[in-house]
Amino acid sequence: MTTLAPNAEHFRSLYASSTDPWHTADSWYEQRKLSILLATLPKPHFSSVYEPGCGNGALTVALAERCDLLIASDFCDEAVRLTLSRVLDSRHVQVVRESLPEQWQAGGMPVFDLIVLSELCYYLDDEQLRMIVSLSVGSLLPAGHLLTCHWKRPFEDRQQDTADIHGLFAAHDELHSYAYYEDEEFRLDVWQKQKKGSVS
Repeated sequence: MTTLAPNAEHFRSLYASSTDPWHTADSWYEQRKLSILLATLPKPHFSSVYEPGCGNGALTVALAERCDLLIASDFCDEAVRLTLSRVLDSRHVQVVRESLPEQWQAGGMPVFDLIVLSELCYYLDDEQLRMIVSLSVGSLLPAGHLLTCHWKRPFEDRQQDTADIHGLFAAHDELHSYAYYEDEEFRLDVWQKQKKGSVS
């Protein structure tokens, strides 16, 4: 996960108390979600992948096995450090510190065939979320895929409802629904970029 400047201190305190604040190593929810997410990816291998909000790198490690180039990022210095420590032997993986949406990779130019937004967008305000939707679509190569995955339960730091987040992506005229999964805990969508006005 990641966050922007207003919540930076909160996330720093989370990582100060634990290197795994969301229990990715021992939570059944996290393990199950990861398995479903990876199984939902539309291809076994991608050329270029972007994972903003990488947290401690649990998903980053798995994505690294499925691509030629992976850029993972987080706002929190400790999250970046932890992710770097997990991918030291993966030369095709870059881990960077960035504030979103201002420092979004490639400035929104179409360079990625997969973007993964996992447990990220509910920390954004309305304007930031709209920018992330636009940047995500703009950064996808033609026919590229965008995966969004978010927990559905209420929690203190949530600024956006999961259904509203995914609804914004669904409303974009360049995104076609490729795959969908939802249960009581989380919702996952895979979108594919298409030309404006095209019919799938």
